[in-house]
Amino acid sequence: MFSIESLILIIPIVIFSLSVHEFFHAWSAWKLGDPTAKRLGRLTLNPLAHLDPFGILFAIFFGFGWARPVPINPYYFKNPMLHFAISASAGPLSNFGLAVISAIIYKLIYSLFGMPEVLNNFFITASFVNLALFFFNFIPIPPLDGSRVFFALIPGMTVEKSIRYEMFGFVGILVIVLLDRLGLPIFETIVIKPTRFVMSLLYGF
Repeated sequence: MFSIESLILIIPIVIFSLSVHEFFHAWSAWKLGDPTAKRLGRLTLNPLAHLDPFGILFAIFFGFGWARPVPINPYYFKNPMLHFAISASAGPLSNFGLAVISAIIYKLIYSLFGMPEVLNNFFITASFVNLALFFFNFIPIPPLDGSRVFFALIPGMTVEKSIRYEMFGFVGILVIVLLDRLGLPIFETIVIKPTRFVMSLLYGF
């Protein structure tokens, strides 16, 4: 069970990270020609515009989570499948960027002043959470962002077909969760281990 101190540390990181994730979905879609998210007030870093309470709880307790999906209308895009994939990728890539930025700031502070324990824990946790969000969201199962990248690589795939597949995507996620709980370390293999590997590159441990 998490301590009060760790929750005080983790919750703001998760809220900020998910808000950045959704903002970049909205921003990239807007830049590619879809004004839907902007019109609905999602082109913002304000957490109140993005957060899903259940998604936050999952991110805190299981290392992966979600916010309210940014509405994207791919029919505004000049190249619907490609631009759908780009706007989907923008969210998890922003989390990867936050992980790298956290590590850079960590090393800068450490080299100049040393590293107080509270800041040490903050930056390491921020990198870990964002990397976990990056790897989780790039799993190629609908409705995760990785599925839109995967669909864009399939010859002959259309937006209409991909949207139909997304309707059943949560079944795949539930199967993974159930198998993980039954002893098959799926999340450990595809999310936690890659996260730890990149952490070792960023922080040297």
